Amino acid sequence: MASERTPANDAGVTVAPNYEYWRRHGGQWADEYDARKRLMPLYHVQELMLLEYFTCHAPATVLEFGCGVGRHLRYLREVPGLEIFGFDQSAAMVEQCARWAEPAWQAEHVRVGEPAGVLPYADASFDVVYTAEALVHVRPDDLPGVLRELRRVCRGHLFHLETAVDQTIRLDAHEGSWKHDLVEAYRGVGLECVRLEQGYGVHAPYQVAVGEPKPRPVWSAVQLAQLRRLERDLSGGIAGLQQRLAETAARTAELERALSEAQARATRAAAAAERERARVAALLGERERFFTQASGIVRR
Repeated sequence: MASERTPANDAGVTVAPNYEYWRRHGGQWADEYDARKRLMPLYHVQELMLLEYFTCHAPATVLEFGCGVGRHLRYLREVPGLEIFGFDQSAAMVEQCARWAEPAWQAEHVRVGEPAGVLPYADASFDVVYTAEALVHVRPDDLPGVLRELRRVCRGHLFHLETAVDQTIRLDAHEGSWKHDLVEAYRGVGLECVRLEQGYGVHAPYQVAVGEPKPRPVWSAVQLAQLRRLERDLSGGIAGLQQRLAETAARTAELERALSEAQARATRAAAAAERERARVAALLGERERFFTQASGIVRR
């Protein structure tokens, strides 16, 4: 609804709060992704699945819708035979591509536009159009139009690696997130979407054939089993590391408390010693005065 939208720029264009969130805060996510990748195994398995997928489909011209800071563009552009492009609605996120991409490459391959508007590409421009954790940020009312646009600029097939329908998400995250049934959503725009077998728990892969070339088989049952095993092993290893870090942090806090207490005792001991020194000095002063007085009496 119009009342849910907020001004996005001086031209009067408005966007919903969830899209505005990424325009205002997206620039922070380059570091956030790096931090998450160190602690969340799904990021490693996700990259392996995408790398295998696009290596299998090369040579191809590919568009990532919702490329963000370019965390997938960065390594996919190195795949031989792959010409990779990115689109995002957040200029703040796209600006972070400058961390790894040459200015000329970024200017040619990455574009910014409206979150649910017409994409700045001609019909049938790409062999493959894909998303990875992007449609979860698309509002339900906007999803049909987005899917139609993805289909319009695609001459081969669409691919999605998105939140699985059996997963729980925080609906209030980033001013709004949504879990979509992509099979049903594509049926609503007249296309057949096939859900593929998962290689890890959180995201499910989907394909939609729209023209030529047709999508090829990618992951074998053995590969998928190995990816799931990798996720389990990484999860276990990272969980163990996090536990050790927590134990180390607790031990460090305990040592810091002990040090603080020792410092407090040392401060009290130093104060007591200073009081004792003053008392002894006073006694010595009294003794000196006594002997001085006694000496005067003796001389008289």
